[in-house]
Order: sequence, then structure tokens, then C-alpha cells
Amino acid sequence: MTVSNRRTRIALCLAALSVVVGAGAASSEPCSDRVCTATNTVQVHVGTVLRLSLQGSTVVLATASPETIRSGGQAATGPSAVVRSNGSWKLHISAAQDVWTPLDSSARLDKPATDLTWSTRSADGFSSLSTGLTEAARGGPTSGTTLPLYYRTRFAPAADTPGAYSMTVRLTLVND
Repeated sequence: MTVSNRRTRIALCLAALSVVVGAGAASSEPCSDRVCTATNTVQVHVGTVLRLSLQGSTVVLATASPETIRSGGQAATGPSAVVRSNGSWKLHISAAQDVWTPLDSSARLDKPATDLTWSTRSADGFSSLSTGLTEAARGGPTSGTTLPLYYRTRFAPAADTPGAYSMTVRLTLVND
């Protein structure tokens, strides 16, 4: 049994244990020789269950060559987020830190997280990433909504130096 399956079973068991049972007035029919009928009304409240899975890494790697810096940026395909929910949900995106992590000694030490832009569309709608939560998508009950993420890293000739950088992107799924 995988960890994911085990977590799902635990969540379902906890939901079952927290069931609120409201018994309505029981009614019964008079019994004949062999048949008795009784009716009870039971109400069950199931809380919202959210599940986020990722296909791909949340770490963005960017390599700035002199040509990349002159061109102003570098595009990359990010992970796909798959949302499953029995209620309304929102997916937030944010940077894990204020600045990129330089991966070599020539990379700029203070490259801001806002130099990474993101979108759920490959060609347009890009916004700068920050450490604050930004709504990336929202939806209702779903057995699996796939949201692809696309990134563009901006490079400024006046500020950036050739080198390799990494940025961890956080995706947070919340009840709406």
C-alpha cells in the first residue's frame, strides 16, 4: 500500500468517525404475523476533501548565458498540478524564498524571486512570482482537474551575471 493510498484511507476513516448522525423520529408499521417494518432517517455530513498531486518538480532551474541575458529571458515548462476535490477549492502559488539560489560562484547573489514569471497558459498571462500567496486557479468538485504551469525567467543585462540559479515554487491547495 502506498503512502498516498494509506493517507486516503486514513482520511476516509476519520471522516467516517466524525459522521454526525441525526436520527429522525422512528416510525413503524404494525406487525402482521411475519412482517414488521421500521423506518429511521439518518443524515450524514461529509467534510470537504482536497487532494493535490504534482507531475513534475516544483524546483525551477535557470541558466543564464551571455546570449540568454541579452535575449531577456528563458522559458520553461513547469509541473502539472492535479486537483481532486468534493467541494470548492483554490490553488495558490508562491516563491519559497525572496531570492533565487545561486548554483555557482558566478551567479548573481541577490536575483529577486519576482524575476520568475508564471502562467497556466503557455503563451500569455504571465505574472511575477512573490513569497505572498497568489491565486493560480479555482474550481468546484472534480475527480481530477489538471493545471499545467509555465515559467519565464527574466534576465536584465544591467543586473544579471552568467550563471545557474534555482527557485522552489510552492503550490498550496485550500478550501474555497
